[in-house]
Amino acid sequence: MKYIFISMLFITCIFFASVYAGENCSRKIGKAKAALLEAIDTLQRTNRLLGETGSAIPSNKVAFHVRLTQDVTLGSEQTVIFDHVITNIGKAYNQHTGHFTAPFNGIYVFACTFLQREGTSVNLQMVNNSSEISSGHGANGAGVTGSMNAVIYLKKGDVVKVRHYPGYGSQTIHGNWSYFTGYIL
Repeated sequence: MKYIFISMLFITCIFFASVYAGENCSRKIGKAKAALLEAIDTLQRTNRLLGETGSAIPSNKVAFHVRLTQDVTLGSEQTVIFDHVITNIGKAYNQHTGHFTAPFNGIYVFACTFLQREGTSVNLQMVNNSSEISSGHGANGAGVTGSMNAVIYLKKGDVVKVRHYPGYGSQTIHGNWSYFTGYIL
């Protein structure tokens, strides 16, 4: 595709050079070509950083990594909405609901790390639909963290989310230090 575009650019250069026959026009076209080649190089570097080998990410790849940006005081069973998306390959995580919805059947890995707000403990659970698959506790103290992990087979449409543990009163999870991650094996 890029070679077709570059060929079209050369044809355009020849046309402009023959019509305007000016050195200024040729200089501008040369600068445009250099800018185009730099843009192509930037796209190729970006593809390599994303782990691509010059082809699109396969449609069966799913991975997300999200962060909570502000402190949230949670009620019983309230979903934690990790609102800052860092990675969302496959677009299966919804930053507005906090839900990960499996796009197809497979074995998935999930992890959550969180920090309690000083002066309160925090108890969280990771659930698949409405069944607990992991739980975590950040004890009362200064800068105490908690974590959860799960490896689970999901069917297309299953939902995984992090929520406040049922039956506990209000507890606060610390923003900017809490993350939720998942991917398919």
